[in-house]
Amino acid sequence: MIHLTHLDLKEVCVLKYDTKEDNRGIGYRFFSKRQLEEVGIYTEFVEEILNCHFQNHPRAQNKLLFCIKGRGLDFAVDLRRNSATYKKWVSVELSAQNRKQIYIPAGFGHAFLSLEYDTQVVMQIDNYFDAALSRTVTYADRDLNIAFEILKPILSEGDKNAPTLMNSDCNL
Repeated sequence: MIHLTHLDLKEVCVLKYDTKEDNRGIGYRFFSKRQLEEVGIYTEFVEEILNCHFQNHPRAQNKLLFCIKGRGLDFAVDLRRNSATYKKWVSVELSAQNRKQIYIPAGFGHAFLSLEYDTQVVMQIDNYFDAALSRTVTYADRDLNIAFEILKPILSEGDKNAPTLMNSDCNL
């Protein structure tokens, strides 16, 4: 069974599958299309990757993320210009131990802040990755005011050079 909790941005939700444990160890699902549909999520995921980004239209992506090692904060930012919650964000801690997942629909940006060394997050997406449409926005954008808990995070070159949302060509 899957348990769903909506966050302050109603389209973004946390999912947690039931865990079964016995003398052999622990077992739980990472993914069940049937159970997602039972809670109202109808998405055909086509790839599963270790990465963080968002894509512009016409291939914006629904994302389902979970942590397989370590722990971190996952952020979802509403980038839909015509939305009442434009530029608002939510976050949830994902860890291998808590086994929570976050569903982030198309139109939302995504960022992940690792809280432990060698943290690994898996992301399922419903549109194939397209480098020509992939975008980043700086985590330090003052208009977004994202509450990163680390003053000097380790960033990729792409993240170091990412524009603010106002200076990006985001078309969501």
